[in-house]
Amino acid sequence: MTKALKSTSETSTNVFSFFPEEGKVLLTGGGKEFIERIGVDSVRNAVYSVMIGENLRSQTEPLSRRRISQVSGALIAMVTKGYLKIDNLQSQLSQSAVDFLKISRKNDNSAVWLAQWIIGLTGKSVQNVLRSDSAALQDYVKDFELAIRESADHCAKQIGDYSITLGYNDTDKREEIRLDWEGMIRLTTMIGAQTLTIRGSDKSMYGKLFEKLVLGSILTILGFKRVDPKINTETEGVFWLSDSSANRESDATLLISAGKVARFDIGFIGPGNSEISKDKLSRFDKEIETSAGKGSSVTFIIIDRLPNTGKTKAAAEKIGAEIIQMSMQYWPRELGIKLRERFGFKHSIQSMKDNELNEFLEKSLNQIKIQEFLSDISLEEIGVIEENQLTLNDQLNIEDKG
Repeated sequence: MTKALKSTSETSTNVFSFFPEEGKVLLTGGGKEFIERIGVDSVRNAVYSVMIGENLRSQTEPLSRRRISQVSGALIAMVTKGYLKIDNLQSQLSQSAVDFLKISRKNDNSAVWLAQWIIGLTGKSVQNVLRSDSAALQDYVKDFELAIRESADHCAKQIGDYSITLGYNDTDKREEIRLDWEGMIRLTTMIGAQTLTIRGSDKSMYGKLFEKLVLGSILTILGFKRVDPKINTETEGVFWLSDSSANRESDATLLISAGKVARFDIGFIGPGNSEISKDKLSRFDKEIETSAGKGSSVTFIIIDRLPNTGKTKAAAEKIGAEIIQMSMQYWPRELGIKLRERFGFKHSIQSMKDNELNEFLEKSLNQIKIQEFLSDISLEEIGVIEENQLTLNDQLNIEDKG
């Protein structure tokens, strides 16, 4: 049984209140705060790697490991304080998670995730294991509790009498808790469910984040200034991110000069998704409205790699669009050249040699506060709610009593 070496009981406090705020930022915080927490330099290095033609997925894997590690640390902190502050927490932990799910607000996603992890669930397993049936939850918890206790007994008999001590320094004293096999298995189960959840959300999340980071960075490097389209009055040398109006959607809009507009759509799409590329091309018009009147626009589709077929290229030619492949080394130079060909835009990047461009991109990126490109979005907004947008309340049709 788990024994507290030093403990202060606060039975009225739920264990979720001990999850550090720093950990919540990594779950449902703002995009800017998320990047600052995970490491701005690491993210900037990933953006640089994408700009020189490397695969985004290989760059985001270290970021995923950082996120998983830091959320795991936050769970350890929550468990440590929870066991110290709440009497008999271990025996009531699973039921407290179920009860908390019943009263949690639908938009309190970080709390819902924590409750799921305590009983070894992810949003996906709610669908696959419980089949989104609220009546199945209590039966699941009974089986879960039995499995935890039997596994603890098995480990004690087969492996031996092990325990771990968790503690933290509280002002002038140190408080500690000792976890036996059952406590250790519960903790590792939480961390395992958390890892699956983070892994499930990262592909979509990092794709959305890096669309803004890469577009914002390259347009800034080319000398353009980011503005707020709602209040902007300038007609040249400015851009904004995530514009959408009628059938003219884009990830970025660039006003090169009065009447000369470039629209950008970016996606980390592989060669097996040619239909997605063609769909992107179908969303743009050649004519757009600008503050200076009606003008012509050119669509720039920035994707990871083109398929071997010529269908996407044909679709691009049909509407006069340009396609840039990020898998090509130093594609920012190609973008600069195409901007010159279509708009007469001039920049030194267009004539740089590879070694010069390498140094230029790295130096320029170091001068950009890339996290500012994410200041107006949240992780929830970009679909970080695992592989779907539903909380456990939605999936199990549990009444929202919050």
